[in-house]
Amino acid sequence: MLLNHLKMAWKVLRRRKFFTLLSLVGIGATLMSLLVAVALYDAAAGPHPPETHPDRLLTSTLMTLDMGGGPMRMRPSHWLLSKAVAPVRAQAAVGIASVEPLPVVAYVQGRKLPLNVKAADAGFWRVLDFRFLEGGPYTAGQRGEGIPAVVSAHTARAYFGAARGVVGRTLVIDQKNYRVLGVVEDVPAVRFHAYADVWVPFDPTAMDMQADNPFGTAEALVLAPSRAALPAVAAAFQQGLATVPVEKGMKADMKLEPFAESVAGQVLARYNWTPNPARLFRWLSAVSVALLLLLPALNLVTMNVSRLRERTTEIGVRKAFGATAGALAGQFLIETLVLTLLGGLVGLALATALLHGLGGRYLSAYGRIEPNLAVFGWALLGSLVFGLLSGAYPAWRMARLPAVEALRSAPG
Repeated sequence: MLLNHLKMAWKVLRRRKFFTLLSLVGIGATLMSLLVAVALYDAAAGPHPPETHPDRLLTSTLMTLDMGGGPMRMRPSHWLLSKAVAPVRAQAAVGIASVEPLPVVAYVQGRKLPLNVKAADAGFWRVLDFRFLEGGPYTAGQRGEGIPAVVSAHTARAYFGAARGVVGRTLVIDQKNYRVLGVVEDVPAVRFHAYADVWVPFDPTAMDMQADNPFGTAEALVLAPSRAALPAVAAAFQQGLATVPVEKGMKADMKLEPFAESVAGQVLARYNWTPNPARLFRWLSAVSVALLLLLPALNLVTMNVSRLRERTTEIGVRKAFGATAGALAGQFLIETLVLTLLGGLVGLALATALLHGLGGRYLSAYGRIEPNLAVFGWALLGSLVFGLLSGAYPAWRMARLPAVEALRSAPG
């Protein structure tokens, strides 16, 4: 019986090719959009190296300074953060790094090699879980010939010709000599807090390091020992921030936020759209997901109503030959099921192709972004359930029509 229903459903879908194509494109495009959006967010905020424990990771927000003329939002300096995190160090691992890597140029046999350099202190390597191919991170106050540095595997291959056997060698950037202490696996560009080609200590002469200077380009990264410790860690940060000396009449406000929210803030805050970018991101995400799920549902509702209205003659004929209401309703529901599943496969194929097409571009540099199959399953299930529910009642009503009445109400 099921096989016969499936064969008939396939024939019906093939009979109305244009309508079927539109339905497949609508369902597929909607699921593709949802899969791509979730895959990008998972690549940026999911539990992947170097942030393998995002549920325990906190990052500092933009600092709000009020000097009586209205609040200003900006990044804090390394000096200010080092004061604020002082009470936190006894409870959690703490690192301070520049928010965004600095674009620089190195030269290899006369050709330019563009690189992104991130300043980070020694604690940065204890907070994040980088995978070292050889060597290790630099430590606080490390001395030796050249400035200590850690490079990515891509940088090692591009500059030295190999990803291994480069520890101890010299990397020259902007006429400065850097001594390679370690080589790490490439970090995807969407891991905003960790991504770089080269990691080096903060320059002690930089403005970020100058005493009594609250303005800079730094952020704090804090890895709590457990999720239960997060409130205490955040409270300790506030205590430390209250002790930071600022100019008379100036009020500084800043907090630690969960890693997942910081990813949204990293994108939206740079445009200063809102004082609470994480909340805006949550609202935008919720509205977008609701619309993405609503579109295929409405498409399925329209499809079911139109399909059943045009098949009253078929219903009448089949009932006249002994078809039961249950068999007719089951046939209509299986047709909806087949169409939705085919649309889901189309969406998965489109999402996979699009994400693979991002390879080599900035969003997925040094990383491969794959569609989340769990999200695909839930999205497909949601569309399927809504489609079946939207088709169940009209299918049941039409299937219960007496044969004579169905033939009489047939269009045309």
